[in-house]
Amino acid sequence: MEKLMVIAGVVFTTISLGAENPKLKNEITDKLILDLSKVELEEEFKDFVVVSFHICEGEIEITEITGTQKQLVDKVKTKLSQLSIEQAYDEETLYRYKFTFEKQ
Repeated sequence: MEKLMVIAGVVFTTISLGAENPKLKNEITDKLILDLSKVELEEEFKDFVVVSFHICEGEIEITEITGTQKQLVDKVKTKLSQLSIEQAYDEETLYRYKFTFEKQ
């Protein structure tokens, strides 16, 4: 039960051109489930990860990723790299998303 409460603390935000795709946002939101039970989130500010990527042949190819904690960056990077995207998207489009994590 504790794991589900931590997972619910993930907020998904689009932050640039190319990210304004609600179908992609929904697909990633549904599939990006992280176990944050061993991550110590900050209480005074929101931890975040910003990732830029392309989608090629159903796979996410990360071009840049950064965040407030290396542990969060590694978890998001690993999970995104494993996702299979079902819809076809323009391979030239750069998507940029910000994942925000808050302590619940």
